[in-house]
Amino acid sequence: MKLDYRTELSTSQKRTTKLIVGTFFLLLSKKSFEDITVREICRASLIPHSTFYNYFDDKYDVFRWAFYKTFYEYYPEMDLVMNHYDNIDLAAERVCDFMDQHKGMLRKVAAHNPPNGALYQLLKEVATEIGQILARNCTRDKNFDFPYEVLFGTYINGFLEMFHQTFYQGKTYSREQIRNYMRDLYDV
Repeated sequence: MKLDYRTELSTSQKRTTKLIVGTFFLLLSKKSFEDITVREICRASLIPHSTFYNYFDDKYDVFRWAFYKTFYEYYPEMDLVMNHYDNIDLAAERVCDFMDQHKGMLRKVAAHNPPNGALYQLLKEVATEIGQILARNCTRDKNFDFPYEVLFGTYINGFLEMFHQTFYQGKTYSREQIRNYMRDLYDV
């Protein structure tokens, strides 16, 4: 990523990234990720290509940065060392907060981007990367009988499965259900 999601942006940078990311997600709510081009993002956001490329490498980079930035805004504790249960509970709460606030947009994006498509694969990849950051931070100085990457890989897959069931299959989970499912599944 060209931009660091943890860095405070200038007012101009905030305005430009918000415009690019907002336009990108508006397009995602109307068509598939595969069909969106950088040219289209630039045209719809009324910014020159050179400006886009000052901030992002491509549409994958827009998604990756937006995901990291948003997750970090909802979960600034992401870089802190904490115990396993605090991490599970906090992550579940923050994911629920995000899904509650953006449910309409997420449903529209899901309608145009199937779970076997490029966007969903990118979502899985980026969620796994964030899971690895969380895993490192809550497993420091702890010994497990198995690689912690396995535990957090399945943890992230659990969140992705709930996302999939919510936005592709129309199931509903309460915050308490999600928190309890995650604790039960990952009682280590």
